[in-house]
Amino acid sequence: MSTITEKTIHLKDGRVATIRSATPRDAAKILTLVHANLEEGEFVLSTPEDFRMTQEMEEAWIQNNLDDPCKLVIIAECEGEVLGMLNFANGARKRIAHQGEFSMSVAKTVRDQGIGRALLSTLLTWAREQPTIEKVELQVFANNARAIALYTSLGFKEEGRLSGRIKMAPGVYIDTIEMGQWVKER
Repeated sequence: MSTITEKTIHLKDGRVATIRSATPRDAAKILTLVHANLEEGEFVLSTPEDFRMTQEMEEAWIQNNLDDPCKLVIIAECEGEVLGMLNFANGARKRIAHQGEFSMSVAKTVRDQGIGRALLSTLLTWAREQPTIEKVELQVFANNARAIALYTSLGFKEEGRLSGRIKMAPGVYIDTIEMGQWVKER
């Protein structure tokens, strides 16, 4: 099982949130967060039309992640609402199993409150303790300065740039930046 020890964090606005492993019973609340972020559309790869996950599919996805020691789904919950989520999966083949990529979503209403930092710090702690994982990677929209600043402050380094990887609209392209952090010595 791939889980973390639950912990409490204090948001900058004074509220208390819990960082914990997601369970299938969180599926509906996670989908609410995902749909809100998809509607916002600014820094997400998928469009609302692309995302077709049902609650049952989300429950199964969460359980599959719980059952795999190299995958992790964690949430930030406050006052019964899922305000943030991070999921990590390592490479499926033996030669890339030592590394994996994460994605993260934080509700627009609570950005800059410390949720993203808490989720990512929790992932890094878990990855350091997980025997297989040596490196954590991500892709970020090159125009997402807030996210890049967070990742850099937590030790991630830019490893490359993919030109025009995201097409937002006809003639509107955004680069993505590849970032990574070794969590164990090579």
